[in-house]
Amino acid sequence: MAVANRHDRAWEDWGSVDPLYAILTDPKYRHGAGDRAEFMDSGEDFAVAIMGRCEALGLATSRTRALDFGCGVGRVSAPLSTRFETVVGLDVSPSMVETARRLHAAHPNCRFEVQRTTDLRQFSDASFDLVLCVLVLQHLPSPQAILRYLAEFVRVLAPGGALVIQIPSKVPPPTPLPPWRTAAGLRTRAGNVLRGLGVSPKVLYRRLDWVPEMTMTALPDATTRSALAENGASVVFVTPTDVDRGGTESCIYFATRPRQQ
Repeated sequence: MAVANRHDRAWEDWGSVDPLYAILTDPKYRHGAGDRAEFMDSGEDFAVAIMGRCEALGLATSRTRALDFGCGVGRVSAPLSTRFETVVGLDVSPSMVETARRLHAAHPNCRFEVQRTTDLRQFSDASFDLVLCVLVLQHLPSPQAILRYLAEFVRVLAPGGALVIQIPSKVPPPTPLPPWRTAAGLRTRAGNVLRGLGVSPKVLYRRLDWVPEMTMTALPDATTRSALAENGASVVFVTPTDVDRGGTESCIYFATRPRQQ
């Protein structure tokens, strides 16, 4: 399937050349290295932490349907499928979705689909007890794109359900390209030109250590809270600010919609 734009193509390239690294950006996973079982186990650990927090907050007590938006290779979707009747994993990258389907074929209640639109029109209102989106919104191309999805997440969230989203409030400025006279600068520029001409991303990654674009976008905390409130969601818990190795500052928000009276 053809990808729609440069942003989508970049994530399809990541899905085809190095999906585990693209998801966690831990150097130990570069070029297919690292322990895949450990990678998958981290998804179980994360699901335990998220659902434990939801239980403590009294959220998502109904366990019918969960949405894992930006599911990647299903690292968290599969653990959620042991806790919900149905889990839907969405990702913009067809190769990520294909890998997720292959890895988790033993989870028939876990469905993986390519996200083809800029909204969630394929789902009806109040159709999920859990909407999870972590390490995803930061890679959207603009704050407006993040806000559009926040509105959609609230729309498809069932009353009393849990919306669990990670959003950076601050990201470092883009790293400038190395000077073109250096070896790194020449490799990067050559890789970008060759990719634009249709050369396989796998070849460029292996031969030139070229990497696809990885956009980083922030949304101020006040803007995130305001957007959720304007769309009918209440923030009930926010994790302490986390600062990753690259300097990105982010929190995980737990929000819900009021139960119907």
